[in-house]
Amino acid sequence: MSRQEFLQRLREALSGEVPGSVIEENIRYYEEYISTEVRNGSTEEAVIASIGDPRLIARTIFEASGNAKDSGSGRTYYESYSGSDQDVYEDPGNFGRHMHYIDLSKWYWKLLGVTVLILFFFLIASIVTGIFSLLMPIMGPLLLVLLIVWIVRGTKR
Repeated sequence: MSRQEFLQRLREALSGEVPGSVIEENIRYYEEYISTEVRNGSTEEAVIASIGDPRLIARTIFEASGNAKDSGSGRTYYESYSGSDQDVYEDPGNFGRHMHYIDLSKWYWKLLGVTVLILFFFLIASIVTGIFSLLMPIMGPLLLVLLIVWIVRGTKR
């Protein structure tokens, strides 16, 4: 992959995810980095190969800019790359603990959560109505017997 292809893919991956100033700052950084390494004797292809996939870099930039905006816990999370585009993050300070954080802030996770919640309520409603439908044939005669017992006891007093 050439320098222009790499920078174009990085720009496309960042478009719409982060502000334009962040995109231009990172494009300039990687352009200067590649130029510096080429001047130091490396080939352009080798430098780009050592940098990695532009989509993964874009994801890291996006997450870093998201964490900078949130600034809630002060911790930085880096993407754990296992050969696929997953939303799994590791805390770099705890290498021995193997604790993973799954990012549930994406729209499709929210949609899945709402769907599961709706299905849960339908399940509860189905169980309750099922119980009532089973008890209704028994409840009519049982209430009639209780009414007769109540009337009979009431007249004996």
